[in-house]
Amino acid sequence: MLSPTDATSNALIGQTGYAKTTKELISLVSKLRGFGAQVYLDLPRIVVIGNQSAGKSSLVEAISGITVPRDAGTCTRCPMECRLSNSPDSWSCQISIRWEFDGDGQRLPEVSEVSFGPHILDKAEVEPMLRRAQAAILNPDISLSDFVDADIDTLKAGGLTAEGAKPLAFSRNVICVDLAGPDLVDLSFVDLPGIVQNAEPEIVKLVEDLVTSYVEGNCLILVTLPMSDDIENQKAARIAKHVDPHGVRTIGVMTKPDTIAPGSTKSREMWLDVLEGRRHTLNHGYYCTRQPDDDKRLSGVTPADARADEAEFFKTTAPWSTSSAPSRFGTPNLVKNISVLLTKIISDSLPKLLDEVATQLTACKKQLDGLPPVVTTDPSAFVVDLIVTFCAEIRQHVDGSPTHTKLVQTNKVTYDKFKKSILSTAPAFVPFEEHDGSDRNFEYIKLDSEFNVNDQPDSARPVMYLGEVRDRIRACITRELPNNIPYAAKRAFIRDFQQSWERHTRLCFDRVQDTFKDALTELIKDFFNRFGNFKAIVAPIVMEQLNQRSKQTIAHTLTILELESAPPFTQNTHYLADKRDKQLAQYKKARPGDTTNASEDNAVLAEALSALARLGRSVKEEDLGKLNPPDEYEEELVIMAEVRAYFQVAYKRVIDYIPLSIDKHFLYAFAEGLRAVLFEKLGLGSANADARCAAYIAEEPSVVATRSEVLTKQKRLEDVQKELFNFGL
Repeated sequence: MLSPTDATSNALIGQTGYAKTTKELISLVSKLRGFGAQVYLDLPRIVVIGNQSAGKSSLVEAISGITVPRDAGTCTRCPMECRLSNSPDSWSCQISIRWEFDGDGQRLPEVSEVSFGPHILDKAEVEPMLRRAQAAILNPDISLSDFVDADIDTLKAGGLTAEGAKPLAFSRNVICVDLAGPDLVDLSFVDLPGIVQNAEPEIVKLVEDLVTSYVEGNCLILVTLPMSDDIENQKAARIAKHVDPHGVRTIGVMTKPDTIAPGSTKSREMWLDVLEGRRHTLNHGYYCTRQPDDDKRLSGVTPADARADEAEFFKTTAPWSTSSAPSRFGTPNLVKNISVLLTKIISDSLPKLLDEVATQLTACKKQLDGLPPVVTTDPSAFVVDLIVTFCAEIRQHVDGSPTHTKLVQTNKVTYDKFKKSILSTAPAFVPFEEHDGSDRNFEYIKLDSEFNVNDQPDSARPVMYLGEVRDRIRACITRELPNNIPYAAKRAFIRDFQQSWERHTRLCFDRVQDTFKDALTELIKDFFNRFGNFKAIVAPIVMEQLNQRSKQTIAHTLTILELESAPPFTQNTHYLADKRDKQLAQYKKARPGDTTNASEDNAVLAEALSALARLGRSVKEEDLGKLNPPDEYEEELVIMAEVRAYFQVAYKRVIDYIPLSIDKHFLYAFAEGLRAVLFEKLGLGSANADARCAAYIAEEPSVVATRSEVLTKQKRLEDVQKELFNFGL
């Protein structure tokens, strides 16, 4: 509060452009707080902190000109925001409550600032109304109207509480005190509960956490330091030091200079060193104030007399009277300077705030764009369209449309591996009695020139020589006539190469199924992830269908393999005979006595083939092996050629029909039948389809909460941005 002389000076300052700017800046920040901007933005502020009984309440009263509640122990149990405004009109006060948190300390979705009680014109009415406002904040379950006219003695006795509810020990909701008058300077600050040390541990921590949350960030910390105690012992000073280690935004306010004992010369010298910047230096320095003691305050000392007594004390009391920093003494000097500092930090912060608002609004838009759009159409129509589109998307993956190639391309690779796996089972006959140490076996294992070089069987496979073939034939002889190869021997050799086909077929199908299952999982996620309940219903139906089609497809493929394991059969006799003859010729060509191997007879060989051609006999070089004399292993060579030829017939059937069966009975059957199954299982044609569909597409609570939270934030930020633009930024 200012003296009459200072009030006159301040009234003159209030007419200057600077003071007008100060008023507007403080008013702007107050409006932003009313929007709840402090939830997302670091708004500039002055915060008054101090230990319990540090003279903080007296300082607040001196600055604001009002009386605040005082009791034994901790009296202030919530933040109080004082907003002072210089005005030519008579003094007035309006108390409000800013609700930012619920009873459990969680932030409310909307910040609201509501008036508490009438417009006050008598300063004596402020203190009891502040008590009522604090009681209302600490009892959020009781209507505000019950507290406005509540009896003060009843409140002190704790008689006004909700049944079964206990008042909160502290609250982060704020009492807002708007003061206007001709003897006030434009200023805004937050008074926090005094820091307690001799209380329950949870109370101590609660207050310290509250104080710490306010003093971090873009904040001027006004820390009250009673001169009756060592500065190192004061918890408030340690908190300020922790959040502001370099002292760039802390202002020390030394209180109770009249409590230093007359003989405590060293204590006075220590505090003078602090005040004049020789110890515990701070960027903004220290101020020293003296407020009326309890006796004078109870006797009704006026603010003007209190300021006059303060000035006289510092003028006549050593060592303060001889200090080299006289501007650091007295409440008026403190108020004037912190008003200037607050104006500066607000002015400096506004461009940064505007940029931060724009950045956060962009982030809000991006976050909202990332959320699924709200369903606004009829639920039944939406669900039907979603299912139809989902099934159509699966069909495009199965068909392999230009934009959905991955599944088909992956399956082609799988089918090619299956083809090579079947090819690797080709009988590895070699037309020699036993291994002769040469590397020529592969010449006889590989298939004829009809097959690509990359499709040839593995040369490292175990081979079967003529001796082993003879032994297998003899083991099958029963009642056959001489020179007749047992039919059972041929069947045995055919079964040899077929016995692993089921394993290769199942492996092929498993790969296709896994690929398709992965694709379905991704599609389910893309289409239904936003509807957790719906996804939880659709996914099992889809996977059940997948399993059913899987069983049916495996049965079809096994049928194909059973047909192949039946007695050998083909109507492709020309192909079989051709392959048999070529294979036999190749085998005979490798046998001793072959007349077609000598390189020096190439010219004769060419002449002979030409002569046969002129006679109308179309003979190729590889056919000449048939002209060799009878071989002692003739029977073995014949059965080897026949089995190899039949392998090529059966191989060509299997490598086509297994993939065709998988495509037809698994992929296409699934894609074609899924829609009807989903319609039936989801009850889309039932009498209560509308209710079912509404439940299916009910959004996840987390999505609803996120959207609501982001929209609330976006609205607040838009209000803040509009206010900043209107301010002229």
